[in-house]
Amino acid sequence: MRKTWVSIVLAGVVAAGSLVGLGVMSNGRSAEAASKPSFTDIDGHWAESSIETAMQAGVLNGYPDGSFKPNNTITRAELLKVMAMTFKIEVAAVGSNWYAPYQTALSKAGIYLDGDYPGNLNNPATRNEMAKLAVRGEYTEYRGKKLSAAELMFRAVNKGILSRSGTKAETINTEGTTTRAEAAVLVTRLLKLANGGKLTVDQGASSAAEIAWHRHNMITMFNQNDLVKLPYSVDISKKYNVTIDKLIILDPADTKGYYAEYLKGATYNSAVANDKPSDNYVFAYKVIGKNLVADGSSQNVGNSFAMFADDYTGGNIVLADRYIYRDGKLLERTGLFINKTEFVFNEPSKSAHNYILALVPKNYVNKQIKQFGGYPIHLEKYNVSFGKPSQIYLTEVKDQWY
Repeated sequence: MRKTWVSIVLAGVVAAGSLVGLGVMSNGRSAEAASKPSFTDIDGHWAESSIETAMQAGVLNGYPDGSFKPNNTITRAELLKVMAMTFKIEVAAVGSNWYAPYQTALSKAGIYLDGDYPGNLNNPATRNEMAKLAVRGEYTEYRGKKLSAAELMFRAVNKGILSRSGTKAETINTEGTTTRAEAAVLVTRLLKLANGGKLTVDQGASSAAEIAWHRHNMITMFNQNDLVKLPYSVDISKKYNVTIDKLIILDPADTKGYYAEYLKGATYNSAVANDKPSDNYVFAYKVIGKNLVADGSSQNVGNSFAMFADDYTGGNIVLADRYIYRDGKLLERTGLFINKTEFVFNEPSKSAHNYILALVPKNYVNKQIKQFGGYPIHLEKYNVSFGKPSQIYLTEVKDQWY
């Protein structure tokens, strides 16, 4: 339960240049008197509405010259204070410096943990550091838990608290510094949740954050987290091993989604008649092949395994020519790609990079989830007799063929 916040004014705060959330404005006016803020530098700014909302809530203030300076960075210390005020954490006016009471109060609440902000608290806060406080503050199940920065960033984006920082879904910029305008947007979203509202989740950015955390986006796409830990290695034969490095599930209907640009110009061959590309999901397996012998034999990396989809087998997607490489190299490349060459086993333990792409109808995925409580990711090795030895399951949930 959130405690009542005690409004305090600390000596030295204004002198330190921190004008965030004092409850009393820099010119002595009350927060109520400033219910209609008028800053000289936010007219037409992309965060104008959020700045005004955060100001009216008494969480963020302007400067004595009438400006807000929306593009200035916000320090870690200032962010501590903003979060304490947003979550109405009880603060005692005791500390060696102006921000110590906020740091102590957030620590007692399990929102701020040792090691969250290594180094000088007067340094600009990063988006990752913002995510840590926001997630623990808003969701009590995360309080006191020392989760990785990557997981906390995903939780923040997956809840709608944070979103992409650029036009592409994968531009989350976790280590980028955060501005006063971005802090205002964060405060506005948290206040909306506190008032019972719901946030819009940036699905593409959520996928990007989840993939950065644990190399797949099953939670974002299907609210499912029973996948084996990636990277996952499996012998396809006595001669050849494959490591599934990442699993990226793409929605062709989401033109602003994760890796959406790599689907442009692709050819879709659905197993269901009259299906549109948007009626399917693309399952993109980033794989690394390794030869276990050096006998001159070869392997098509793209034929390492096939994705089993019951009566909907045979769907595939062919990327545009610009993402298909015929230079005879099996290199790792940017984004989605296909290396069109055989992997020849001339030297021991060489690596070969590629993607294996599968097209699966959304109706089939939904049917499987309803039937089994999750989507069974069932792969079948090539050139192996069908049966248990041929099967690879990446999820705990399995279909009727296991």
